[in-house]
Order: sequence, then C-alpha cells, then structure tokens
Amino acid sequence: MLLLGNITSNYNLSLSKRDLAYVVRNTNVVINSGALVKHFGLKKDFEDANVLGTENVVAFCKKYGKRLLHISTVSVSGNGEKEEEIDLDPNNLSNKKVFTENNLYIGQDLKNIYGITKFKGEIAVLEAIYDGLDAQILRLGNITNRYSDGAFQKNINDNAFAKRLKAYMEIGAFPKYTLGHELELTPVDLASKAIIKILNHKSDCNMFHIMDPKLLPIPMLIHTSNELGADIIPVSNQMMSDIITGILDDNKRKELVSGIINDLNKDKKLVYTSSIRLNCDFTENYLKIVGFRWKKIDKNYIIKYMNYFKKIGFINFT
Repeated sequence: MLLLGNITSNYNLSLSKRDLAYVVRNTNVVINSGALVKHFGLKKDFEDANVLGTENVVAFCKKYGKRLLHISTVSVSGNGEKEEEIDLDPNNLSNKKVFTENNLYIGQDLKNIYGITKFKGEIAVLEAIYDGLDAQILRLGNITNRYSDGAFQKNINDNAFAKRLKAYMEIGAFPKYTLGHELELTPVDLASKAIIKILNHKSDCNMFHIMDPKLLPIPMLIHTSNELGADIIPVSNQMMSDIITGILDDNKRKELVSGIINDLNKDKKLVYTSSIRLNCDFTENYLKIVGFRWKKIDKNYIIKYMNYFKKIGFINFT
C-alpha cells in the first residue's frame, strides 16, 4: 500500500488523519531511506532532506513508539565518494585512521555537503537512542548494480561512481597508480538482504556498516571492460592531467570529464586518497551469525554490470 507523505514536514510527516491512523496501527518498524544522495546541489535542499527529514522521522518514531532503521552512508567517515578505491600499499594503510561501527567523529574532514548532512542526521538518531529510542543506523557503502542481473537505478546520472566510470570509458584512460587499488562495490540487492536480516533480528547493536568486504582489484575491472569492447589504458598522472586539460579547453568535449571533475586537485591531477580507512568487521561477523554472507564480486558480476550500462546506452563501446 502506497501512502504519500513528506519527511520534511514536522506535522506527522504530512500524512492525512486516515493514513496516519493506518500507519500507527499497522507499522512496527520505520525504515528511513529518504535522503538527497547527490554529491552536489543547494545546501538548503540537503539540510531539509537529510537533517530536518531525519529529525522529523525520529520525532515520529518517538511519539508513536516505533523502531527505527536509519539508512546512512559510510561517507560520514570523511572519505566521501572517492574512497571506493582502496589503496593497498601497506605503508599507506599504516598511516590511516580506522573508522569502525564504534566511531562517529575521529577528526575526519567533512567537506562534501552530502556527507556533512548525513553526519548531522546520525547525531539526531544517536541522541534519540540515548533517550531510549529503539533504533539502528545502517551506513551503506558504494551501492552498485544488482548482483542478480546487473540492473541499476533509473537516475543513474546522479550516481557519482557510475559517472566516474563512464568518464574513464569515454576518455579511454585512467591513472596508472590506481592499478594498486581495489574497489568496494556493494550490489543493491545484496545490501537490501543484509538490511532485512538486521531488521528481523533484534539486538542491542546500534550501528552497522553495510558494505561488501570482498574488494574488486582494479586490473580485473579494466581487463574485463576491455574484453567487452572498451579501450582503456593506464597512463601517468601527468599524462592524465594533460588529457583532462585538453578536454576542458574544448567546450564541445567538457562533458566527457563531468564525472571526475570533482576528483581533481588544483593541478588538475586526480586524487583518490584518504586519511581514513573503513572497517566493517563487526557487521560482517554479525551478518554471518544471522545467516547472511556476501557473494564474491568477480568477473561475472562485472560482465552483468557493464552489459546493463551498454543496454541502456549509459556507456557506449563496441
């Protein structure tokens, strides 16, 4: 049954009297996945959806005695959307702060408006938990295409990772140094199953990191994509910078780099580094106990992933 409301409204979420009565009578758990998840836009829009909206849902759950599952993001760690690439250099890993399910603020630098407002939303939920609300926060990782068939969200151009991948495909090059990195890809259907497992098992745990710990080596992604018809080659940082500079100087081609423009530093070099390292060991062990295990992210998944993007015309290669 579909009921229309508005989480930015502090008056019963704008539900009609009849709909409100139905929800109060027939609902035990509220899953708050309402959010503005773009990585750009007006500050007020983000504040309304991700902070005020969360505060209103929290107030609703407290008023009517409902359990709350609040969907958040690992971007509150401060590494934003760039750290889908995990640097495997042991020397670099040892210098990073670890961000676990026990952490909220460890000195991370929050600059992205999406991450900032989701961080504020978490504070609202945690304060309510302290006051007695039965609630869990689920921080989602890099949500990607369904594991089952490769299908993905309709508004794909709002997805930062997909647009980044598209940019590299269309440019035909990527930074060579990332060959030593791995990607965190969390298929949306597996993430939803993990959430349902947590929903169905009551516990005193209040924070989870819903992200697939089985990382994908970037060389496998590039090799598989090239087998499917892409033509992407690794190049030096300077070469990549020169390519991007040339594209930006051509008004007809600027759109090619729209997916990576926010990843550039002042020297027009791509930076995929962070002082924060995400950890999901607690959640992984918890999910095993309640009967959920992540599936392997491998070549077969990448084929489904890419074939879907080709099918809808999002990425074009022979």
